[in-house]
Amino acid sequence: MLRGIVVSLLCLLTLPAAAQYNINKMMEEGRRTLDQGYYVTSMQIFSRIVGLKPNLYEAWYLMALSKYHLEDYKGADSDCRRALELQPYIADIYELYGMTNIREERYDSAIVAYTHAIDISPDNRDYWFNRAYCLYRVGDKQTALTQLDYMLNRWKDFSAAQQLRADIKAGRQPKQRPSKPIQFDINHLRPLNKSPWLMKQVTEGENKQSKLP
Repeated sequence: MLRGIVVSLLCLLTLPAAAQYNINKMMEEGRRTLDQGYYVTSMQIFSRIVGLKPNLYEAWYLMALSKYHLEDYKGADSDCRRALELQPYIADIYELYGMTNIREERYDSAIVAYTHAIDISPDNRDYWFNRAYCLYRVGDKQTALTQLDYMLNRWKDFSAAQQLRADIKAGRQPKQRPSKPIQFDINHLRPLNKSPWLMKQVTEGENKQSKLP
């Protein structure tokens, strides 16, 4: 009888490790299928993962990215929101959320998303460009031009910004579309998640984040 109790206890102790191993394997498979362009399959895998582990923001983000590629922008929007509730300090998630809002022509919401992304990663010129594009689309021509002037002073060879500035000056529809979200490398999420900068933001800046519209 004692032996049976010991075996049962050992089985219980190994269950969490086995479950985590299965989650990790599923994440690997989901990333692989996403990289290969099998978006329906990757979406289904990440959907299973969030069902098992709903607080795993990477899975919510990658499920949103899968849906974005499938042109399910409403679904991607919802998944991005959930990812940002769990982890509001990663610029790539705001970038994808911004692009889903652009696709849905919710430019005000996209401006908020890219503002967050710029706060986190101010050296990414695509975030600046996409925000300027959205500002123009909501009719804020002057602010868009001011930001484009800043961008061209900082990145003098930024041809997309030059084209958008010319389009705004001419009062025509932009020829240059916003930059699309790149295929995301999930491996850099983990070190960022534990960085001193992120910990400082969590402890000091939590109340400064404006609510997503």
